Amino acid sequence: MLDFEYTDTFDYPAATVFALLADLHARRSWLEGILQQKVDPEGPARLGTTYFEAGKYGGYESEKTSTVTEFEPGRVLTLETVPGTKQAYRESYRVEPLSPTSCKVAFITNIDAPKMAALFMRQSMKKSWPENTKRLRETLATRA
Repeated sequence: MLDFEYTDTFDYPAATVFALLADLHARRSWLEGILQQKVDPEGPARLGTTYFEAGKYGGYESEKTSTVTEFEPGRVLTLETVPGTKQAYRESYRVEPLSPTSCKVAFITNIDAPKMAALFMRQSMKKSWPENTKRLRETLATRA
């Protein structure tokens, strides 16, 4: 099992950052490697939303279908593969306001991966999450 957490702060209101995280179609703008995606029902994520994503990450191709299993507007968004899925995947975004114009976000990933793959994936995530949050800031700037 791979458990990985990356935390960063943003000079944007928590509601603004959360709105971008809940816009699952916008993931392509800040998560590198997404080649295909589908959201059902369309619109911002909410409890029960189904999300399909196919992409190439760290040199490996991946396809997964997740469901929003936790949703607290402005605070928590969790996407999780169906229980029993080979290489089960869970990702959570936890947004904490620091002031009216800034917030902290914890990006939490849990993957049921073989030990050797988990070592490689952890190294890849250490490199990719700072890059992802940089692109997230750039996307926020274009929406502001």
